[in-house]
Formats: sequence, structure tokens, C-alpha cells
Amino acid sequence: MTQFEANYIKLVNKIVREGVDKDTRNGTTRSIFGEMIDLGDVFTEFPIIQGRKMFHKGVLGELAAMLNQPKHIGDFKKKGCNYWDKWAKIDGSINIDYGNAWYNFNGVDQIAALKYKLKNRPNDRRMIVTGWNPGNLDDLDLPCCHMMYQFHVSNGNTLNMLWTQRSVDTMIGLPSDAIFAAAWLIILANEVGLKPGNIKMSLGDVHIYHEHLEEVITYLDQTKSVSTYSPRWELNMERGQAMEEFMPSMLTLTSYEHNAPISFELKR
Repeated sequence: MTQFEANYIKLVNKIVREGVDKDTRNGTTRSIFGEMIDLGDVFTEFPIIQGRKMFHKGVLGELAAMLNQPKHIGDFKKKGCNYWDKWAKIDGSINIDYGNAWYNFNGVDQIAALKYKLKNRPNDRRMIVTGWNPGNLDDLDLPCCHMMYQFHVSNGNTLNMLWTQRSVDTMIGLPSDAIFAAAWLIILANEVGLKPGNIKMSLGDVHIYHEHLEEVITYLDQTKSVSTYSPRWELNMERGQAMEEFMPSMLTLTSYEHNAPISFELKR
């Protein structure tokens, strides 16, 4: 079991035991607020849960699409990500700040600035990318849930990330977000000549939908027989290659032993 999954199980149990039931925009949740979860050292193990099977290639496709500023549902599908249909318009167009605001936030290319600082000023404390633009919220098909990413270089050679998320669908979203964050750290570190390190996630409203509570019991039961082999990763990209050229086939997980998949209803 990965360090991330051990921490994730504790978080799930805390929500079930201590959470408060809330009526929200898209259903009733059991919710807690203000948590931090450590994904561990990405260099030594990939933070993917093993208590249930994760279909990680779709998440890698989501990352690849966002790094190319998606405007249409087809931008996701051609990268192998097929779960954004719920938020697309009838014509397939989609208006999100994921990816798009990273490269153009009121004319500022935050990614270009980040790469420059990582290469030239790695001790900078302003290596931040944000997708939260209050002026856009009313026009978006989905405002950003994970919305800010701060990067930090330790020991002169290791790239770390602090991930900030306002709203956390714990059973569907969080395990996928861990995959997304780790893959992003890996390919960014590869481009700027660093080693991927630690990821910590700062989480706001952390919730489980009532529709998921029965499956939570199934998941927790399955974690009792998780493989002792932690997943590792291999990256098939040239050192220094632009992360925007990433494709899901370029990141391979090894030793990913997992239990049966569990289906959770995706809430819009």
C-alpha cells in the first residue's frame, strides 16, 4: 500500500465518522473542512490507490488535454479522457479555466513564468500557478475545484508541489487528482532538469456523496487485502522535453497490483 492510500483511508474514515450532512448544489454530502493529505515521495512510489482499480490512463489524458488549453470535449477525447461530457455544451464546446488560465490569466502566461523561475531562480517563493479567476466564474461550465499549485525546489534538485483544492469529491475525484498531480510533477521536473519529490494537498470542503456511502464500505473492506508492492513509474520522454508534448502512453506504471474496480455515480 502506498503512503497516499494509507493517508486516504484515514481521511475516508474521518469523513464517515465525523462528517456533517449538508444539502449542496448537486446532492447531499457528508462533509468535513480543512484537511491536509500527503501523497508521499513521488520519486519512489506512484500515489495511486490499490484497494480498487483506478483507470489511470483517462486521468493522464485529462492532464495532457489541460496542458494544451482545451476548448472542446474532443480535446479531451483525443487524449483518451472520456468523462468531461457532463460539463460540455450541446455543440461540444467547453469553457473552463483548467489549463486555459494557466497559460493565459488576463494575458499572463503563468506556466512560462514558472518554468523560467525553476530554471533560473529555483529559490523563488512566488512559483505559483492559479486557475481561480473570480471574473470568469459566472461564465464557466465548471469552476476549478483544484485551483492553485505552488512549487518548491529542495536540496537544489528536487521539485515539490503544494496543491490547493476548494472542493473534494473524496471517492471519485481525490484518487484521480493524486494521479493527475503526480504525473504533472513528474513531467514538469523532467523538463526543467529536476527530480520529482513530495506532494501535499490542502483540501477545503472534503465530502462523500450519500450515493457513495454504500460503496465506501466495499472499498474499505477491499483495502484489507491490498498488495504489498507499491506502484512505480517509468517515463518515456526525452530529458528536457516540453511537458505540453506529454501523451498518456509516455507514463507507464509498473507493479500496479489492485483489487476489483468499484463504480461510483459521477455527480455534475
